[in-house]
Amino acid sequence: MTDIKGKNKIERIFLFLALMALLFTLGTNWFVADSDLLKLEGKVLPEAQSFEKIALSPLIYEGKTKDQNGVEEKVGYVVIDQAMGYGGPIKMVIGINLQGKIEGTVIANHKDTPSFIYGIISKKYLEIFIGKSITEPLSINQDIDRITGATYSSGGIAKAISLGCHAVARTQFGLNVTEEAEPFRFGLKEIFVVSLVILMLIGVCFKYSKLRWVTLSVSLVIIGFQYNTPISLANVCSLLMGNFPSVKANLVWYILIIGIPIITFIIGKNVYCFWLCPFGALQEITAKIGGGKFKCPNKSIEAKATQIKYGLAYLALLGAFILKSPSFAGYEPFATLFGRQGVGLQWFMLPVVLFSSLFISRFWCRFFCPVMVMNEVILLIRRSIRKIHREKGDFKGTLVER
Repeated sequence: MTDIKGKNKIERIFLFLALMALLFTLGTNWFVADSDLLKLEGKVLPEAQSFEKIALSPLIYEGKTKDQNGVEEKVGYVVIDQAMGYGGPIKMVIGINLQGKIEGTVIANHKDTPSFIYGIISKKYLEIFIGKSITEPLSINQDIDRITGATYSSGGIAKAISLGCHAVARTQFGLNVTEEAEPFRFGLKEIFVVSLVILMLIGVCFKYSKLRWVTLSVSLVIIGFQYNTPISLANVCSLLMGNFPSVKANLVWYILIIGIPIITFIIGKNVYCFWLCPFGALQEITAKIGGGKFKCPNKSIEAKATQIKYGLAYLALLGAFILKSPSFAGYEPFATLFGRQGVGLQWFMLPVVLFSSLFISRFWCRFFCPVMVMNEVILLIRRSIRKIHREKGDFKGTLVER
């Protein structure tokens, strides 16, 4: 008995230290400023030989060159501005010539999924902006084409470039440029997601289990393949690090990342993983095809294997906080599947997970999924709060009886 108590005490100390390390690294993202940006001015305004800082908000440099007599003359401007992408702020460096045209753009810093950014660069998305006037709105819905699978990232880039260019237009060219009012977006995507959540609530609250396959199947098509907006640990990490996208343009993001956890807490059930998760739906379909009946003969080994997801989720969060990059936490294979983009390891992991799901029911969910961990933590907090309330109630009842 003494050994068991000693072991439990050591485990509690270890968990406390691990939690403190996580909170400390998270705190550095809120209170420690980013390091200075690399000198990228020459890439976006190559004709300039030197740069002089002339404004701080946003950061604007004046590009200069020298003629044969050594006399300096202005050749353009470089502005650095940012806007929200998928995982957090995307910081852009924009070169502008004296005619008020964009000469070059470079991504200076971002928090998004690397595969999304790679897709943007490989499809030469940044070149679309070259030659455009600094007074143009550069709206992703009207002026700039979207990048499939990277809507939030490409939208953040367009917004950052637009903000920076308009600032230069006002401060350096004396032009009267105002930012367009951002419309509240409530289209098919929002309607589908809200409808799915309502169906899920009806199914859970009234115990209509047949609705579960309806919500899962529609979610696979809509939240998964059509819009690629499933809940990811990277989303949660971004929220914890203080990256809040516009509600008007990202209502679905808030419904899934904030609304679903609140519903989970209130209802006391993991509604997302078993009613809405598109990757969970796909795993259940593959299990139907392959049988999904395999079980480890050694229950102890299986129980220990299910603990892997907790360690992975913790390390992913810790790494993301240390690197100040929410995308580091997005190791789930569904980003590769639904976004059709990924790095080498992700493309290797996806078929392995899907193949294993043929024989092991919800293989990814049971052993590796960080979203499952997140929901279990929410339910654990709920149980702890209820337990405290019950104990307080019992204590008050005892006092009354006395």
